[in-house]
Amino acid sequence: DIDECAIGSHNCSAAETCYNIQGSFRCLSFECPSNYRKVSDMRCERISCFNYLECQNTPVRITYYQLNFQTNIVVPAHIFRIGPSPAYAGDSIALTITKGNEEGFFSTRRLNSYTGIVYLQRQVKEPKDFLLDVEMKLWRQGTYTTFLAKIYIFITAHAY
Repeated sequence: DIDECAIGSHNCSAAETCYNIQGSFRCLSFECPSNYRKVSDMRCERISCFNYLECQNTPVRITYYQLNFQTNIVVPAHIFRIGPSPAYAGDSIALTITKGNEEGFFSTRRLNSYTGIVYLQRQVKEPKDFLLDVEMKLWRQGTYTTFLAKIYIFITAHAY
């Protein structure tokens, strides 16, 4: 594998981030929606919300992640773990894949009241890119807080 990002032989624009994958690369764009500000390369935080319902239902934070796997990965495969940090006694989370799982390759499971996982439940036979939106609702001291993980998953052909 040649790292096109490191040697500069990619064609990503200045607004995009080059991400190396097995045998290739991807140009990724990390944009914050309106009413969010970028607090790091991979994280947006909500600036304000107008009422109780909006504050509960729009993510307080949106974080981007990138994962690489090969087509020969054994399923079911735990690929991502999520939970509040720090976690407190009485915390409870709910995980939902809200976008990107139309073909049903992925699912979520709670390991305990404050930790959940995203797992690959079906074999991906051909190289394929996914962008999953995984929403975590945290119930803490009587209120819900929503967090959004935007997970780029690149399944590449396995190297023989």
